This record gives sequence, structure tokens and C-alpha cells, in this order.
Amino acid sequence: MRAIIIAVGDELLSGAAIDTNSAYLSEQLAARGIAAVAHWTVGDDEQAVADAVARAAGSAEIVVVTGGLGPTADDLTRQGLARASGAELVLDEKSLAQIENFFRIRGRQMQPINRIQAMIPAGAEALQNTSGTAPGIASRLGNARVFVLPGVPHEMKTMFEAQVAPQLPQLTGVIVSRAIHTFGLGESDVAAKIADLMVRDANPLIGVTVEAGLVTVRMASRAESSQAARRQADAVAGEIKKRLGQVVIGEDDATLAWAVGELLRRRGQRLATSESCTGGLVGQLITSVPGSSDYYVGGVVAYADEVKHDSLGVDRQLIAARGAVSEEVAAAMARGCRVKFRSDWAIGVTGIAGPRGGTDEKPVGLVYVAIAGPAGVQVYRQIFPGTREVVRMRTALAAINYLRLALLG
Repeated sequence: MRAIIIAVGDELLSGAAIDTNSAYLSEQLAARGIAAVAHWTVGDDEQAVADAVARAAGSAEIVVVTGGLGPTADDLTRQGLARASGAELVLDEKSLAQIENFFRIRGRQMQPINRIQAMIPAGAEALQNTSGTAPGIASRLGNARVFVLPGVPHEMKTMFEAQVAPQLPQLTGVIVSRAIHTFGLGESDVAAKIADLMVRDANPLIGVTVEAGLVTVRMASRAESSQAARRQADAVAGEIKKRLGQVVIGEDDATLAWAVGELLRRRGQRLATSESCTGGLVGQLITSVPGSSDYYVGGVVAYADEVKHDSLGVDRQLIAARGAVSEEVAAAMARGCRVKFRSDWAIGVTGIAGPRGGTDEKPVGLVYVAIAGPAGVQVYRQIFPGTREVVRMRTALAAINYLRLALLG
């Protein structure tokens, strides 16, 4: 059984918002043995929605549409579905009562424009929205079941689980997805190491994606049961990890900061950070992990040279002689940070994030990362291309990864 997922919204086409709903829906459908064969995005246009729904219904057995169910003039998904179905919009009295009650219990007056949210194509079924004002719609178009859900993620997820999932067939075959995250090798290098596993008709089906500095190996394992699909995925995942070695940081929801935190927690060791060009971004990533207070003690944003001296003890003459962006100053920052916070490990970061400030000798994107630990200090030099934001993020991720490798020995 196949599914096509359609996300509706001008903001998705313009790039002002990112479609996260389709990824969630694909995962939920796969768990029921229903493969998403396409994700489509269309704008807030009645004819465009109608065309997309009709085309999807002719190609798949399940069509799920998200977005465009609001009360304003640019919310046209219900009208598009009605046009595709050749049906008129009719008022669903039960939905109207629920919308009116939504406003009443919050002490708010319902605006007349909210009434449109209770309109559905004749012959369709309204899906109750317990988290907002926009009911969903369940309909049939040819041989396809069509489900229209709100675009607000938490409303969409609640409605899918309560209203849509019970209506879906539970097929004997299921699809289990896995993701193995790596850092330190490029996409082509990772792909080269597992090329023989990536043939298009393989099971599990394997692909490689890149996002925010992480190269991720994604697997989709198909089998008659979830247990069998997981066994297949486990076997292939083990082989992938063996081939990629220490560049593997974890699976599924794992991040670099999480991986470092787990290593520090197991060792019972503590970390501190000292940052210049990253402006506290390393500390922010480290503390984005719940429970990071178990191992992270604090940090210093030493942007100005006098702060490097006053807070971290970096010698003024060293800064004058070697420059604030140098191997020696990075090492002194990490060493001073470790002493100041009495931590087992410390990170020191200095560099030129741009877009100005570079020279032929020290170009924009040049960074030094120092890792101070029980055995001494190691400094790494890198030149990262890209915008200021890209340089800062890649530097922070690299710093955390260098610490991870040091903890791994």
C-alpha cells in the first residue's frame, strides 16, 4: 500500500517555514506497512490543491494533506478538496459546536470567519480537533482514502494518532527506519565505505544525507513483522558501524553533544569551555542536552583580549607576539579554563568568523581549537568556508568532536 503526503502553504514554498509534518507522517505510515512514495508541497491556491489531491489519489491508496485549514482567506485546502471531489462545501453542525465551545471555555469571542472551519465537502467526515479550532477531514476519492489535517504540528500529531491511525489498515509488512550519525568524514567518503550496501533494491534500503555538519546513514528495513525488520536493520547497522569506526557518534536522536556527555558521565569527569569567535555556542550546544549539569561546570566567553588575560590568565605578551587567533593562545585559553573551573577537560576556541578581519596569513574561517585534559593540551587548526554563522557552527561542532575523540583515546 502506497501513500502520498501533501504539505500546503505558501510559507513552505518560500522557505519561511520548514515542513516537519511530512517526515513525522512518513514514519507513522511506515510503522503500519504503508510506504510514502512521494512528498509534495503546494501553495495556498485552491486549484493547485485540487490538482495535487486528484493526482495523488490516482497514484496512491492513502493521501494525507496537512495545512490550509485555518479561517483566513489564504486557507484554501478544504475548498481544493471539494473541487477535486466535485462536491459542495456544507456546514458540519457538530464541528461548529466544537469550535464555538473552544472559544467559549477560553473566554474569547468567536469571529465570524471561524465558521468556515466547520465546512467540509458533502459526503466527507469531519475529524475532531481537540487541540485547536480546525477540524480535519476524511474523504474518499476514487480508490484512495484522503485525510486532511491541520498544519500546526502538535494539532496534526494529536489528530493523526486519535482520528486517522485507527482508520488505517495494519498490514502484515512493516517498515522500520534507522539513522546512524557520523561526524568527521564527508558525504562521499562515508558513501564510499558502504557503497556495496547502498544498491537500490537492497533490504534494508540505505541512503546518505547531510545536515548541520552531520553525515547520516539512513536505513529503511522491510519485513513481515517489526521484530524481523529490526533484526535486519541491526545486522546491517553493525556492519556499517564496523566500517565507519570512530566517526560514528550515535543513532536516531543522538547528537555530538549527547555523545560527549555520555562519555563524560561514564568517566565521572567534568568539562569547562572558553570561547572567543563562537561566542558561547559550544557551551550552548553542550547544555542543550538534558542532564548536562552532571558534567558541565561552566564557561567563559573571552571575546576581548583583556578578558582572555583577566579571566583565563592568557599572557598579554603572548597575545601581542602570536596574535589572539593562534595555536598558542588557544592552548593557553584551554589550559587557563581547566585551572579556573578545576575541571578534568576544557575546550579553548579562537578564530576569525568573518566576514571581515582576515589577512593572507590568517584568512576568514581560520580557527584554532584546543582540548586540555589530564594528559596535556592538543591544538587543532582548521579553515572553514562559509558565512559567519556557518563558520561559528562548524567550529563549535568540530570542538565538541575533538573532545569526543580525545575521550575515546
